[in-house]
Amino acid sequence: MLAAHLGIRYLRKRRAAWLALAAVILSVAVPIVVLGVMQGIVDATRTQVRASESDLTVQPAGRRIGMAADGGEHAALAAIPGVRGVSPFIGGVAFINSRAEGSRADARNNHFTTIDGIDWNQDWAAGRLHKGLLHQRPVTELSDPPLRPDERGSGFLTPDWRHHMVLSGWNIAADLGAMPLPPPPSQRPLPGIILGRELIYGVGGMAPWSPLRPGSQVSMIIPDGRGGTIGRVLAEVSDTIAVGALEIDRFASVLPLPLAQRLTAMDGRHPDSNGHSEISGYRIMLDPRASVEDVRQRIETGFPLWAQTWQERRGNLVRSLEVQRNILLLVMILIQGICIFIIYAVFSTLVAEKRHDIGVLLGLGAAPGSIAGAFILAGQSACVIGGVIGWALGWFALASLNPLSEWLGVPLFPQAVFYSPEAPISWDARLPLLFVGVIMLVGLAASALPAWRAARIDPVSTLREHG
Repeated sequence: MLAAHLGIRYLRKRRAAWLALAAVILSVAVPIVVLGVMQGIVDATRTQVRASESDLTVQPAGRRIGMAADGGEHAALAAIPGVRGVSPFIGGVAFINSRAEGSRADARNNHFTTIDGIDWNQDWAAGRLHKGLLHQRPVTELSDPPLRPDERGSGFLTPDWRHHMVLSGWNIAADLGAMPLPPPPSQRPLPGIILGRELIYGVGGMAPWSPLRPGSQVSMIIPDGRGGTIGRVLAEVSDTIAVGALEIDRFASVLPLPLAQRLTAMDGRHPDSNGHSEISGYRIMLDPRASVEDVRQRIETGFPLWAQTWQERRGNLVRSLEVQRNILLLVMILIQGICIFIIYAVFSTLVAEKRHDIGVLLGLGAAPGSIAGAFILAGQSACVIGGVIGWALGWFALASLNPLSEWLGVPLFPQAVFYSPEAPISWDARLPLLFVGVIMLVGLAASALPAWRAARIDPVSTLREHG
């Protein structure tokens, strides 16, 4: 009881104690702001990378290049416990070039791109992609509205194909006698492909002269390394896509599965395919409670396939950010450690100022443990109160970052660096709890020595010092 009374009294009445409290508040608030943004960047990047990947990607084992598209693996994989969806894909790399009239052969017009041949319906059903990734405007201002319907198609469906389907319906109605005349003849449109927002932005964006803007006709080529080509297809840029990860969106090309099979010679033309259409493998989405390693083991033991997790395929970008976060975390904890000198100086001064009072209390029979406890309690109270205030101040600062940036009209975090229209923020309570816990340990260590010195004061010598 005496320790609590003295500890609270010393904390309230001494100005030096308020200095320690201010140091604790700042040493908690600043790391919360810094790590809140850094963890937000890590979380946002993980979500963006996951938008283009699946829980598991399975491909043929050994030296096999492809697997039969009409085999029984699809149904067998879907029957494995824990598997939520299975979708085929074709992966690879190619060069994309504009088919603008009058264009000359020039290596500068060849743009490297990654091929992702998919069946949209199966990918959407599996939960890998969602329609919100489409229609992204290829501009530097990432918060700009999406492309208008008159500026793009709808996924793989180009504006020309929409027009062609209307004419086909008109033709059917004319055959049935519902229309007086058949429609005029029209050429069959090219298939539609979807390009990454940053791939289009890098060659002119939505400018009329841009060679890869939606509506442009392009050719895609895969060289064979012997002066020839593995495959070549013509297509029309129909739409844009953005998963939110710069290193993905600057190379991405999403193709209909049959078009990707023609481009990669996996449409049954290759002698090794035995006349069967092939795919590169399957993307597998799992139930949230399913074990990735258990499902992978079932696949690799039951099929001639090998599986990779999304971390193994795309995790380097996330891991590099996690390393930066951990370094910042260590720096912030070391900065908190500096508070040990401030708290120690404050309580050492307090013990020196209250030496006579402490001697009187000890002379009246107060236990040394109660005296030591008073200073330790004062130090821990300052850390708890300062930690809670610092937590609240840090989260208030985090909540104010984006509104302040919008009010000033200046992005506090450049979009070209973080590829986000706003600063991503994490509200994970574990980070504030960590910093509050660290500062409590620092406060305990800083107040322990002054408390021990206060408990060892000789009451007789202190009374003699004051006559």
